[in-house]
Amino acid sequence: MTIFRRATAFLLLAAMAMPALLGTAVRAETLHPLEDVVAAATRAATDAAQAQGYSDLEITARRLDSRLRLQACAEPLETFSSPNASVLGPVSVGVRCAQPGAWTLYVRLDVSTRATLPVLTDNLPRGTVISERDLILVERTITNATDAVILDPQQAIGLELVRPASAGSTLRHSQLRPPQLIARGQTVTLIAGSEGLQVTMQGRAMANAAAGDRLLVTNLASGRRVEGIVSADGSVHIP
Repeated sequence: MTIFRRATAFLLLAAMAMPALLGTAVRAETLHPLEDVVAAATRAATDAAQAQGYSDLEITARRLDSRLRLQACAEPLETFSSPNASVLGPVSVGVRCAQPGAWTLYVRLDVSTRATLPVLTDNLPRGTVISERDLILVERTITNATDAVILDPQQAIGLELVRPASAGSTLRHSQLRPPQLIARGQTVTLIAGSEGLQVTMQGRAMANAAAGDRLLVTNLASGRRVEGIVSADGSVHIP
């Protein structure tokens, strides 16, 4: 009889403990793996960078707080980013679950790529006209958008530095301009008319100018100011 009562008590205790054990297992199973959240953010960051033409990507996600408890999502995770957000460097990707328990988490990632870029071989002063010998191609890790960076040496050769640049640095479009052909106060040749009938005269430039610039010139014969377009040979054509 004593043995029977002990067995009955054990079975009752086991029956009482079972719901708690099952509840713990269910709760563990209904948590969404943080690895899935990071994977979704990584895929979104990869797609965004590739859509802008970047390849050979390296993406590292910053560690999420292991204490996070996210309810398992019944639908595929949604990802989103701010409009016009950078796709290289520090990137933030939002990961969202719609149901059953809605939640949103932002994942921070570091995105970089490798690219071969022209860099300067030496320190160059302002006004230097870039030549082929001034550039060398090197492979660099890129963490910023390359829209403003010179990617092809031919984009820089023949242009003039607007400010000093140091050896080993890349070049940006804003650092370069067509070389000045005309200096303020310089005597220039004015050409008016068409190919069949042209009139040339002398004038004085009112500003510095490069090929393709519009330039005000004082006609030395009449004293009248006229505007023309600077040609590659330094003459000014009056339309």
